[in-house]
Amino acid sequence: MTNVHKNIISFLLGSSFAYIFAWLSGVVAAMPVPEFLQPYNEFVVSYYSNILIVLFASILSFIIVLVVRKVFTFFSKQNLFYFALPIVLFLVSMFVFLSFAIAPLMYAAIPTLLVALMLSSGVQKT
Repeated sequence: MTNVHKNIISFLLGSSFAYIFAWLSGVVAAMPVPEFLQPYNEFVVSYYSNILIVLFASILSFIIVLVVRKVFTFFSKQNLFYFALPIVLFLVSMFVFLSFAIAPLMYAAIPTLLVALMLSSGVQKT
């Protein structure tokens, strides 16, 4: 597989993660709050959904990037750039046009990019 094909796959994977962020934010917003957290209104309103978004985004990105790394035997720092490019462009466009909707997406994007960086740092560039 040539570098161009690897970069295209990384770009498409990053584009799919941009969709996953919006989907994950909607799913977490629709989740009910557990009964043992309901008495703590300030915690639930401020932190509960954001913590779930971070956890689910981290787990989901770890699994997907690990599977891509095993199946396609690549995910280097060069591929990380093409993976992060659509994510960053999506967040910038959301910030420009819908600045109120950027916070939940940032809670999903930052852990995803950190997990991808962590998994790509151990790979040797060929």
